[in-house]
Amino acid sequence: MASSSRSGGGQTIFLVLACALFLCNVLFSINNNCSSVSISNSNESESMTFHPPTIQTSTAIINQTTTLPKHNQTFTIGICTIIKDMDAYLNEWLDYHLLAMDIELIYLYDHSSEFHLKNWYENTRTHPVYKRVHVIHWGDLVISQGPQAKAFTDCILRFGKNVHYNNYQSPTPSADKRTLNITEGLDYLAHIDGDEFLVPKGDYNSIHDVIGDYLHPYGGALTMNWMLFGSANKSMYSPIPVMKRFQYRDEVPFGVIKTIVKASDFIGVRNAHSVRVKAPALIRTTKHKGAIHKAQFLNVSKTGASDGELPSSALLLHHYRYMSDKEYDDKNCNRGHMAGKKACNGRTGKTLTLEELSEKGKPFHFATITGKVFDDSAWRLLCDRVPKYRIYNDELDWGDYHSAPIVDVNTSRR
Repeated sequence: MASSSRSGGGQTIFLVLACALFLCNVLFSINNNCSSVSISNSNESESMTFHPPTIQTSTAIINQTTTLPKHNQTFTIGICTIIKDMDAYLNEWLDYHLLAMDIELIYLYDHSSEFHLKNWYENTRTHPVYKRVHVIHWGDLVISQGPQAKAFTDCILRFGKNVHYNNYQSPTPSADKRTLNITEGLDYLAHIDGDEFLVPKGDYNSIHDVIGDYLHPYGGALTMNWMLFGSANKSMYSPIPVMKRFQYRDEVPFGVIKTIVKASDFIGVRNAHSVRVKAPALIRTTKHKGAIHKAQFLNVSKTGASDGELPSSALLLHHYRYMSDKEYDDKNCNRGHMAGKKACNGRTGKTLTLEELSEKGKPFHFATITGKVFDDSAWRLLCDRVPKYRIYNDELDWGDYHSAPIVDVNTSRR
């Protein structure tokens, strides 16, 4: 009996040690190799296999970019943008412009009263990519004071190259805030929003080359039309990149424009979309090299904020204005945006319909569109140049299941 008991105890110890060794191997495999792990359910006959994503550092991501935009331009381009409550979408927007488009610097004007990006900014000063982003708190201006136009003006006068303050037609405190020498700074600055993406078209794969052909030889400024991307019948938010979730757009560009300006030719802004430049420089379009933007002249347009010729062969601004229905309702009725809450039905708490906008005499583009043409060109460009985004092409792991069936995308509006 004693011998049998010792034998049984030895077997028990052996089994415990074997189980412990097995668990250690599993944990080591998960933590160090990110290998697949089988997870079985005792109530089911089949098992699932989990494939964790490979975690890459930002430096690795930069080194693994496959098709960075090639250009031989010596000038520099920056972006000025004013944002509010864009936390969930910010990194994708920055990665696209800093890595895929090789924009030199970005200036973010944080329009939250609490300075939401303060910690993000302080924690990214040594980051290999995001250290090229500078954040300015811009939360003390209300809608009636035109925070967008004032932010763009401040950005150019503080961070543009060879800016001359006597060119500017209104008093500005920006001169007191400038820390750069007048010959330092960026040659060209684009004014776009956090839901707008600069996308080269046709034979161009670089924003620098577009500027090199359509703006640099002439000076002044260059316009680019919106291309509106719809909701694709998405009902609510998913933690998936914007350019992956929304890939249905309008058939043709929209008439509204944004502007890229040569800093040394800048005089001032007309509004959030258009600028004034120093004579003899003019504002150009991408209709053809040297094409003049007709709406810059006051006898043609009071705002200069549109281009009905809709040039699209070299550069467009992909505008993901609507996103999902719930996100757009929240933007219009709860958070508000730079234009306020002009598109909200206060009674329903929903975005105004096309019919309601028509009755109130408001712009039709405030109403949600679904999109008519499938277009994943910007998404493919991002995945090609910033490989970490390719993981989202796995529809099983990263599917967006908040979509209603698209029955007729040509007429779908809510």
